[in-house]
Amino acid sequence: MATDQNRLQREKEYHNKAFSEGTRKKADKYYTIHKISFGQLIHQLKELCSGKDVLEYGCGPGSQSFTLSETAQTVTAIDISDFAIEQARKKAKTEGYDNLKFIEMNAEALQFNNNSFDIVYGNAIIHHLDLHKAFEEIKRVLKPGGKAFFYEPLGHNFIINLYRKLTPDMRTIDEKPLKHQDLKLLKKYFPNSLIKYLHFTSLLAVPFRNYKNYYGILKMFHKVDNYLFKMFPFMRRYAWYCVIEINND
Repeated sequence: MATDQNRLQREKEYHNKAFSEGTRKKADKYYTIHKISFGQLIHQLKELCSGKDVLEYGCGPGSQSFTLSETAQTVTAIDISDFAIEQARKKAKTEGYDNLKFIEMNAEALQFNNNSFDIVYGNAIIHHLDLHKAFEEIKRVLKPGGKAFFYEPLGHNFIINLYRKLTPDMRTIDEKPLKHQDLKLLKKYFPNSLIKYLHFTSLLAVPFRNYKNYYGILKMFHKVDNYLFKMFPFMRRYAWYCVIEINND
């Protein structure tokens, strides 16, 4: 128990600092390659969230909750960072969102009733967590027939792992990008879950991020990745990210 509390406190302190000081901004050039894949996910979510009760699982201050609330009936967003929650609340109040609520909360011990949400969504959150606890809580709060979507980093590409080792200040000591055994565990909790693998050659688009035709270049690499992952399934192991779609059947 003490070990868990220490880990959670480290996560909270790290993210309070990261959100307040912007310590991860030097990685923004790499995250530009998510423009297509992440944009597609949010577009899909906006449609699925229409008239639904939604939980954003680890929202940070730059939450997608604001976007999802445009179609959802209600959006509840949680984060372990009290700084992030305060910033999000201020924005929601200033901009007049009335179907949106932000709560400081431990994602491994959700304070919601069973079957509370139609949709659960998270961006780069579950790899910070005890997966057994996270999957149990997600399953508990999802309504029967509900769906969950997570946009998560993977941990098998040796080049990306080398970069991670060289930039330890950009992540917490406890987070662990998902590996094959983690995705097998996911299947035990949610047998009908789907995994879409993202970003291999698209990393080569980063040097062109300031070019006028960057989107076109990125789109080309995105198509190459889709082809490679479809035709050569073994290459999925070396993807940078994945989209997890959980079906709570």
